[in-house]
Amino acid sequence: MSRPENEPGGIAWLTGLLGMMLPWIAVPLGVYGVFTAIKGSASGWWLIVAAAGLLALDFLIDLFWARRARGRSEEPLLNRREAQTIGRVVRVVEPISGGEGKVRVGDSVWRARGPDCAVGTWVRVVGAEGGYLLVVTDEAAAGPAAGA
Repeated sequence: MSRPENEPGGIAWLTGLLGMMLPWIAVPLGVYGVFTAIKGSASGWWLIVAAAGLLALDFLIDLFWARRARGRSEEPLLNRREAQTIGRVVRVVEPISGGEGKVRVGDSVWRARGPDCAVGTWVRVVGAEGGYLLVVTDEAAAGPAAGA
């Protein structure tokens, strides 16, 4: 039986375990090194250097592992609702006058910026900016068959 492509392998599990354990090893080692160095032993400084090295290794593991895992969502627009609306044809529900109004997207009403339009006009969402959907009039979107 083969392993699914998106499931981490053995090396990933070992790297993750190492990344979780390193701080638990490095911090007590560093504290013991400080106490030993205060007592005048040269080995205390080596323990402090070793603890700093382990913490640096942990930081690098976390940095590279997190960078590799970032952006692998199957739905990259999941938490960006305004970006999900780009390209959709929607209906104006509050007239766009002076460049601002409201449009209905699905079952919700969004603030919109675009050319002046009357209620009921079909417009296309072309972008999003600061909580507003940017819309343009769309001649091809002349009715409910175009979407909403």
